[in-house]
Amino acid sequence: MSAGAGTIPPGRQRIVARAEHISIEGDSEADGQASVRRHRITKSSYVLQSRLRGCVTELSILEGCYLGVRSVRPGADPVKYQFDLRFANPQPVTVRSIAWMWLVVTIGLIVMGAGAIAAAWTSGAPWVSKGVIGGGVALCVAALTLLLFLRGTTEALEFRSAHGDATLVSVAGGLGAAREGKQFFIELIKSINAAKLERAQPQPQFLRDEMREHHRLRELGVLTQRQYEASKARILAAH
Repeated sequence: MSAGAGTIPPGRQRIVARAEHISIEGDSEADGQASVRRHRITKSSYVLQSRLRGCVTELSILEGCYLGVRSVRPGADPVKYQFDLRFANPQPVTVRSIAWMWLVVTIGLIVMGAGAIAAAWTSGAPWVSKGVIGGGVALCVAALTLLLFLRGTTEALEFRSAHGDATLVSVAGGLGAAREGKQFFIELIKSINAAKLERAQPQPQFLRDEMREHHRLRELGVLTQRQYEASKARILAAH
């Protein structure tokens, strides 16, 4: 045994000093987590269903200024979660995606089909049947590409986090979808502003709680790891 080491008298235990590390993203408040999980009364709700795209988004404004979300997207498991409206930006963002390729193809086929039919009628009888058939086929294909254009063209209204700029909920549908639930979205914006007033916090505490909310949503699969890391960097930059 080395000279610097001592023996432990019988009946005594070795005392080990431990340092506790508190992480801003992992230190969840037990009361806050319990309040998110417990059942809350629904004040109002809105459902947007797009059969053409296979998308369903159900939103429920809950007591205590929370938003319940149920989202169904093609090729993905249904997602159901809640989040604290304090951490949402009251200014939603409209995101549009236009399937320009299918639109151009559709217009081209319509022009070709109509031109073939018109040329067939103005030309001699031997060409009438072939021209009409060719034009009809082009117009039928145009109807199919038009359907693909409508399916591929989307409009989404996104509510993002206050400092992290992460998408907390996306209401997706066809063009004009954002206008369908206008009254509900106005009520939702009012609820976001009310949540911020009712539970106002100093900026440092608010940012820590917003980070915890992002961490919780990542654990639920609402945010991807990449989205979470990007939002975390923005929140830390706001400190």
